[in-house]
Amino acid sequence: MPDAELYIYGGAFGLPSIDPQCLALISYLSIVSHQEYTIVESNDPGISPTGELPMLHDGKNWIAGTNRIIAYLSKTGYNSNEDLSTEDLAKSVAYSSLVDESLQDSLLFSWFADDDNFLGTTRKTYSNLLPIPARYIRPMQMRKSAVQRVQKYGGKVEAGSLTHAENTRIYDLARDCYRVLDRKLGENDFLFGVKPTSLDAKAFGYLALQLYPEIPNPRFQMILNSQFPRLVAYCNRCKEEFFANLPDSALPTEASPFFTNPISSPKEWFKNTFLSGSKSVSSTTTKEKPKKTQEEGDFDLKRIYAVTFGLVAMVAYVIINGIVVIGTDEGEEEQEEGGYFMAGGDDVDDDINVPSDD
Repeated sequence: MPDAELYIYGGAFGLPSIDPQCLALISYLSIVSHQEYTIVESNDPGISPTGELPMLHDGKNWIAGTNRIIAYLSKTGYNSNEDLSTEDLAKSVAYSSLVDESLQDSLLFSWFADDDNFLGTTRKTYSNLLPIPARYIRPMQMRKSAVQRVQKYGGKVEAGSLTHAENTRIYDLARDCYRVLDRKLGENDFLFGVKPTSLDAKAFGYLALQLYPEIPNPRFQMILNSQFPRLVAYCNRCKEEFFANLPDSALPTEASPFFTNPISSPKEWFKNTFLSGSKSVSSTTTKEKPKKTQEEGDFDLKRIYAVTFGLVAMVAYVIINGIVVIGTDEGEEEQEEGGYFMAGGDDVDDDINVPSDD
């Protein structure tokens, strides 16, 4: 898979990505010793055919989403689970589902639903990664979506956020997941023994973003440090194992001209979008362009439609919502929050099946 490009959200908190799924995929690529790829910090899920990051560009193939990319890599010779038995593979799927549900919700609650954490850290961190005007719009959209998802765990809705209720079920949910992972880990280096697998990549992606960031209300970090020191040591071990020897080609680089920002460089964006094909970031030689296949032509056409629609939607959103204040002074933060409210909903009890080692 030469000259592959991995498009991700950029790094923060000493980690190569702020997103748990992107972090998990970088970890997975490290586990399978795959060094023929370049990391591109795009910070824009709109570039993906499915509207999500991470996205892998491998020749003519565009694969978006961590699970789909891992499945693709496994079929092309990069399978971290090849030594697992059929029973362990089934357990890996169950544990992965638990992590995706429980730890994702706890991370959303901590970063977006908690007012202090969002205003003090999350919004500023994402704003530093995003271009204008997305930095003033996207974090609020992410917050609204996150609060709608995690309100089922309890807490009072106030001006678009949830109060930091001590009795909210989200903390119990996180503890249960930590306990399951801790029991599975035991005295091993990794969750299935001495070698890391895709489950380690997925678990680390979420645990790292709950353990390492410095935030005003580090409740989940406190739970991990005080009650699950073995998981903390596990995270530190994974961090050293996965990121200590990243290949030079995996160091974050600028996005290729295919993804030129239409706001900051409209001429270049028009030229690269409508007048030329996509180019590799690391390309240093000039070659004759191969004739595009029908599939590539269709993708280019869909790309143009998607970019145009995105621009129109963005302008419409700004006009309708009257977003004219672009400052980020801390003194104005409380006033900015007043215009955003979360749609209400009934409480929902979701049962999560905890995998058993028996």
